[in-house]
Amino acid sequence: MAASRLSRAFEGFAGVAPTGFFGRQPWADGEKPPGHTSLTTQLGLPKTLWACVTLQIFFFSPSLIWFAIGLAVYLCFPYDFDAARAGWAMDWVLKRFAVTASVAFLYYGFFFWALYVRGLSKRKFRPGSYPTAGNMAHNLWYWALGVLQWTLTECAMVRLYATGKVPYIPDSELLRSPSQFLATALLVVLGIPVWREHHFYFAHRFTHIRAVYKYVHSFHHRNTDPEPFSGLCMHPVEHLLYFSNALMPALYFRCSPFVYFWAFLHSGLAPGAGHSGWEDHWQADQYHYLHHAKFECNYGSPFSGWIDQICGTFREKLGTSSDYKGEYKDDYDTKDRGQTVWSTQSYLGLQQEDHLAYTGFCLSVVVLLFASVLRAALGEQPVLPATVMGALVAYGPITVALLLSLRYDKMSWRWPFHNDRVFGAFGFFALAGWASCVVPLHHFVTRLCTP
Repeated sequence: MAASRLSRAFEGFAGVAPTGFFGRQPWADGEKPPGHTSLTTQLGLPKTLWACVTLQIFFFSPSLIWFAIGLAVYLCFPYDFDAARAGWAMDWVLKRFAVTASVAFLYYGFFFWALYVRGLSKRKFRPGSYPTAGNMAHNLWYWALGVLQWTLTECAMVRLYATGKVPYIPDSELLRSPSQFLATALLVVLGIPVWREHHFYFAHRFTHIRAVYKYVHSFHHRNTDPEPFSGLCMHPVEHLLYFSNALMPALYFRCSPFVYFWAFLHSGLAPGAGHSGWEDHWQADQYHYLHHAKFECNYGSPFSGWIDQICGTFREKLGTSSDYKGEYKDDYDTKDRGQTVWSTQSYLGLQQEDHLAYTGFCLSVVVLLFASVLRAALGEQPVLPATVMGALVAYGPITVALLLSLRYDKMSWRWPFHNDRVFGAFGFFALAGWASCVVPLHHFVTRLCTP
């Protein structure tokens, strides 16, 4: 009896269902087709608050496993502050890239192998639809660019730590101070998961503003039936906005480097299993699958789904929705749905006209940024003033996307939020996206380019 009660108390520990790592999730109705279980009663603000108060958001969610992976990596491959303080030598940067790329590939590759090679799950949201070699070449290319940016951004923060431009609590000091250790533990267990989930909502909804979507986020939505590597298959500008979540605690508060590392790893690993395309496995995410299938709905994660429910952009299942009040219509961009073809759009190719112009601008900014960072490390004046370089990186891609959209796009630059009031929902979420993504990026790059 006691063993049975203990077993029930630990049901769902680390997000693992009673049926196992590759089994039907508790919220899914096995009598219905995959993706057709209503999530209306599964999500909501009361459930999110309860998950926070009881710390289920950490201990009974995938966060616990990501934390275990992160702690092992952090302890086995610590940041090399001495090398970072000396400058941008290729040796320590390449070592960090090897660590990050290995962890990311093993994690994403495991889910691809388990689901698409071994077939350990049985309930695919779109049965019979599988990516081609060309689709995978596309996804792996943009995924690899994400891992590269993950590494370089992490190395940049280590450099800021090492040179004193961003203060931090050394681990030795943290272990000697019970109060600092407790504050850090609370930040790791509750603060980062809650911030990460809601930062993703603000950043993601921001990239769905038509001007940004057309030139940036549309790359990610080439995958209407995602597979694990689709999770980080993004335009590099979106990687920049997405990974900005790690900057908010580290850049403005004196805390352990592990807090920054944990926030980054959380965002780096979370998209893998969450973009699987299957219903019956650990971290299976029908909520986000619906976003890929229907586009203009479910902008966050299940923990932040309460915002969609309030805003009318919540969709509870595939098929007809009684909850959705947004702008999406089923005849919008239906090239791949209803077919066994996985994606006709996820192929590498040459860009043209406005998209080529946008890529040219982004590459120019990358060259200027690299030159400024290297000159600052040598104690020389950067190519552009540090604040200007910061503004160019943070505001430039969004501004150019808006200008190109006004010139080349017939749709409203605000679609699908064109009916929302500027001094209302549209303005609030645009401001939230700016404050949580653009502002930290500006400050981060400014410090990085300061001699």
